[in-house]
Amino acid sequence: MTGRLRAAGGEEVEAARDPMVAGLPGAVGLLGAHRADPRAPLAAAVVGPGGAGKSAVISALVRSARRRGVSTRRIRSGDTVPFPSDEDALLLVDDAHALDEATLAELTDVADDPDARLVVTARPWPCPRALSTLWLALGRERAPVTLEPLTVAGTADRASAVLGSRCPPALAATLRRLSGGSPAVVDRLVTQIRDAGPRGVSAAAERGSQEIPPGVLDLFRHEIGGLDDGTRRLLLALAVGAPRVPAALADVLEVDRTTLEDQRERARASGLLLPAPDAPTELGAPTEAVPPLARRGLVRFTAADERLDLERRIAEQALARGASVLGPARRLLGSGLRGDDLARVFTAAGDEALASAPHLAGALYADAVAAGAPPGSVVLRRAEAAALAGDLDTALRLADPLTADLDDRERARAVTVVAAVMAHRGTGRWGAEMLAAEPGLRTLAAPGLVGTGDRARADALPEGGSAFGSTTVRSAVALTAEGVLTSLRPDPGAATAALSELTRAASLLEPLGSGVLLPDSPAALAALVALHAGEVDVAESVLNRAVATTPGGPALAPRHQLLLAWVAMVRGDVGGIRAHVTAARAARPLEPRDELSAAALEVAVARRTGDSAGLKAGWSRAREALVRHPVDLFVLLPLGELLVGAARLRERSAVRVAWDAADALLTSLGDPPLWRATTSWYGLAAAVTAEDTGEVGRQLAALRAVEHSSVLAGALTRCAEVWSAALGGVVDAAAVENAARGLHRLGWTWDGARLAGEAAIRTRDRRDMATLLACARSLADSGRSPADGTEAIPTPGPVPEAGDVALSEREREVARLVLAGLTHKQIGAQLYISAKTVEHHVARIRQRLGSTSRGELFARLRELVGGPGS
Repeated sequence: MTGRLRAAGGEEVEAARDPMVAGLPGAVGLLGAHRADPRAPLAAAVVGPGGAGKSAVISALVRSARRRGVSTRRIRSGDTVPFPSDEDALLLVDDAHALDEATLAELTDVADDPDARLVVTARPWPCPRALSTLWLALGRERAPVTLEPLTVAGTADRASAVLGSRCPPALAATLRRLSGGSPAVVDRLVTQIRDAGPRGVSAAAERGSQEIPPGVLDLFRHEIGGLDDGTRRLLLALAVGAPRVPAALADVLEVDRTTLEDQRERARASGLLLPAPDAPTELGAPTEAVPPLARRGLVRFTAADERLDLERRIAEQALARGASVLGPARRLLGSGLRGDDLARVFTAAGDEALASAPHLAGALYADAVAAGAPPGSVVLRRAEAAALAGDLDTALRLADPLTADLDDRERARAVTVVAAVMAHRGTGRWGAEMLAAEPGLRTLAAPGLVGTGDRARADALPEGGSAFGSTTVRSAVALTAEGVLTSLRPDPGAATAALSELTRAASLLEPLGSGVLLPDSPAALAALVALHAGEVDVAESVLNRAVATTPGGPALAPRHQLLLAWVAMVRGDVGGIRAHVTAARAARPLEPRDELSAAALEVAVARRTGDSAGLKAGWSRAREALVRHPVDLFVLLPLGELLVGAARLRERSAVRVAWDAADALLTSLGDPPLWRATTSWYGLAAAVTAEDTGEVGRQLAALRAVEHSSVLAGALTRCAEVWSAALGGVVDAAAVENAARGLHRLGWTWDGARLAGEAAIRTRDRRDMATLLACARSLADSGRSPADGTEAIPTPGPVPEAGDVALSEREREVARLVLAGLTHKQIGAQLYISAKTVEHHVARIRQRLGSTSRGELFARLRELVGGPGS
């Protein structure tokens, strides 16, 4: 007996590799038992829905019997069933649920014989009394084999058996998800993949469910065509999103609960409704679902009118019971159906979508009108959705006529939309005026009034309160107003207090997603305060959360990306700047407020990389952006960068009007130290670039007036002092390095590196020069991100060339900048070396190339390192 069990176990291992039964444990055991002793009595029932592998089990037994010299006989309805004593054959019956009662009775008599060799398969439903009696007879010696859906591991086993090689885990998971674990569907999918050739498996694993092999859906055509209308309609309803809760589903299908349960049993038996433990939970609903491929088949092989009728009933029923209508409404978008109930469905779905997908909300509101909703009933909703989505033209067109509405609430909503559009388009002052005129929106006006210099009115506004939005939104708006006003205080704790209020405001809005329309986000204002205060890490953290939670919707997404680019800029991370500017420009053309920041950042990149052509091109775009957006408190960083860029191009006069306006704005606000310190720093940097010692002195005086207001203001003042001294020929290397590293500790890495580099060029002490150049390089390298391909500080070392000449990496950098048209002094500033050292590099390159003229030198350099004209 022990030997027989061992033999059966070995046969079962072999059976597990059979493609017919692989992945089906019960079937593997049955086949293994037959292989171990093919002439022993064997009575077994195999139960499973359509596509579960019943016919495959029969085929596997037939093949096994033939290989072992055992005859088989298949029994069909109406056949005479032989007794074991009459015929020495393995009797096989497939789809016993379709047999007549007489045949089932004869099979039961055979099953009662202890020497019977009989295997019967059937679906679990229908199960007439004669079939139940047969199951009892077959179950006396062996428990019925129930064919459950394949697990992921079972899918991998079965796919491996069909492929003849190991199935990748990712592909097995995809096959299981698409098929719901149906062996018939898995077999069809894997066969198609196998027939695609050697690369079929890897290609299928990579593309996942994006592309279904041709012919697979045809597998469902016969099964769907054989269903009665009620069962097919049930499956179609579940395929297009009907609720699984019996009461709700019966209402959608317009049947009673008894009929529904009968249809469910038929659907389960068909193999098109399978257990789905990971299906979304619905209280009181069975955890089962139509698998993805079956869903596609049902939709493809059903008339569109019938499908739309069901989808409409699902949506209207969901609205009636207060359930979510977003999913059903999305499926009806663009259907052209009309009706009052459907119009209400689209409107409610738009309200649901507004917080997470304002683009979708706008489309749903438009379909509500198409379905028969009065246009005026959703016009404000459409305007808000358009504003949040960044479609500002549509938002303004819809909302502007309503700003004269007599209804206070409707007018306030329209004014909020118009004010938000104005903030994006450089007319924030007028938007703030409109908000301030509305009693319920006064607090919302505070940032705009402060930003344009009207501190007196902004100070009074919070006392008026706000009726804008929910309690959470009102709290966030109030904190934002307080934070902006706090940033104007002269005391040393102002920056920290303002940052605390603004970050708390941003945190309040994070759970609300994209659904709150504001002229500016608290996250953006918090980041600006953090950048001006030297809290660069805080700015980055707040902005990263804003990118993840999208407060203010897609309309404010570019603003958050551009402020992250400013974080990268002060750190000297050129690659980070480019990446965030590219992300900001990805969706649509930028509005004036964002375009000004983007243009200034592009100028900053060109200036930092020594790209003269890029600087000129960026400057041209920046001048246009500056014309389109007036100066306010929240564009001082871009304005400062443009001033330095203009000084580099000897065009400071082009920015003079805007710069004077910025100075007047700060004066009108009481010269708040937080905002004045960084502005004066940019003014000093521009003056240093232009070698305007008089302006350097004025900006240094302004910095000294606020140096005790914050840590950053103190660090900037110390840097300004050593920079001013260096311009006068006095370079204290230790003081310069301390000042530069002080800026670096506050996140202003590039400015610290530039200070050290400029001082190195101006000192006559070679030891001090070496010390400061090393400092500049270390700071610049620490600011550059690992993913940044820009070599801000080149490292020396030979680089082999294709020709006879090899230039060191430093010589290649010098050569590129020479080809870009930079002077020796500009190249030295870019590479943190002296102009004299640049001259030596150029002379050495000329000598090594054997160039006798400037034209010949440029021609050879283009061959070696590329550049204009190469």
